[in-house]
Amino acid sequence: MHIQVESLTHIYARGTPAERVALRGIHLEIGPGERVGITGPTGSGKSTLVQHIAGLLVPAAGQVLLDGVPAHARTPEARARRRQIGLAFQFPEAQMFEVTVFREVAFGPRHLGLGADEIAARVRWALEMVGLDPDAFADRVPFALSGGEMRRVALAGILALKPRVLILDEPTAGLDPRGRADILARLRAWQAQTGATLILVSHHMDDMAGLVDRVVLLADGQVVADGPTGHILSDCDRLRAIGLSPPPAVALLEALRAAGWPVRTDALDVEEVVAEIVRGSISHKDTKAQRI
Repeated sequence: MHIQVESLTHIYARGTPAERVALRGIHLEIGPGERVGITGPTGSGKSTLVQHIAGLLVPAAGQVLLDGVPAHARTPEARARRRQIGLAFQFPEAQMFEVTVFREVAFGPRHLGLGADEIAARVRWALEMVGLDPDAFADRVPFALSGGEMRRVALAGILALKPRVLILDEPTAGLDPRGRADILARLRAWQAQTGATLILVSHHMDDMAGLVDRVVLLADGQVVADGPTGHILSDCDRLRAIGLSPPPAVALLEALRAAGWPVRTDALDVEEVVAEIVRGSISHKDTKAQRI
């Protein structure tokens, strides 16, 4: 799906003393199959932007086009486009209500009017995609699961809809490091298998580094940077200027560079970072030896 955001402005509580401008003339384009991260400090407009992309909000000005159709329009074409977008809010498990895991994951496909066999196949596939054994979890009560398991069930319910665009708002919030890494790896596998567009909203720089190829940086309701993940996340001065911390790996390389090590600061992958430190260490020692 081709997503175009054109001069998008959103104002909360318009015309009241509490009026607040959340988005200010946003321009953005996301092509089919892209993996895009949207980040920025609290209050920068991240969640408001993706709710517009999903067609949940009406703009004060501008528009969002989904394959050329206005996302917020009340037309059959617009409704069809919106149904192809899956949006997982932060802590989606809070919205679960069915009595078994199977029924929870099947809720969306059932309302698409699919047959029983197709629904069952989608439930099994979605649970496997999020790392839950369908035979072990299908009949369990969602509210008796651990927090991490509930998060996976909620995500499976969205994947079972087979969306063309998946929007995740802080999907790893509250998870331990191992759970975070596993969810991100499974999302990468899902995107590679389906070729769908993935939009990640997060202030966690490590999530961005491990999942997306492009980062859109927001501040005060405006796009202040948009480019390859390594380029955006290695710009420590710009990140800190708007109140964000660089990824730990980038911060480490930045500190080594400040100490005189000849290292790049745009490495994000763990193996790449280790290789850069080793290379920098050898070069640093050679430089010191030459000085002696």
